[in-house]
Amino acid sequence: MPLNEPSPYEVLGIPLTAGVREINLAVGPAMRAGRYTRQQIQEAAALLRNPDRRLEADLQQPLPPEPVDQAAELLAPALAEPLLVIERPPLPPAALPALHRAELAADFAEPAPGGADPEPPIPARYAADLSVLPQIEVPE
Repeated sequence: MPLNEPSPYEVLGIPLTAGVREINLAVGPAMRAGRYTRQQIQEAAALLRNPDRRLEADLQQPLPPEPVDQAAELLAPALAEPLLVIERPPLPPAALPALHRAELAADFAEPAPGGADPEPPIPARYAADLSVLPQIEVPE
């Protein structure tokens, strides 16, 4: 049932708890009221008479809001104090990095044309060596 269509209960003008007898009795007054077409009324009645299709339509329909007396009083204790409090110590000024435009420009600069090395050299501590390989037993 698309959202823009009226519910079958609205078409027939019956409550959600209506039985088959009430559905059958509501068809005549709905036809006389003329708010909906004959086809819409017949489809709504057929849908509500079929228990499987009625359950499917009921599940797709939003529930009406239930009135709550003194809602503000019920919610007052929960709203009086914040839900989550995070206490963080202030950061010292030395902990914040300072970025300069020249450093950013150097990081994102185009590589030098010509015979210049396209990649910067790898520091010695990150150079590949045999320490990262697992030991291999060589058969004799």
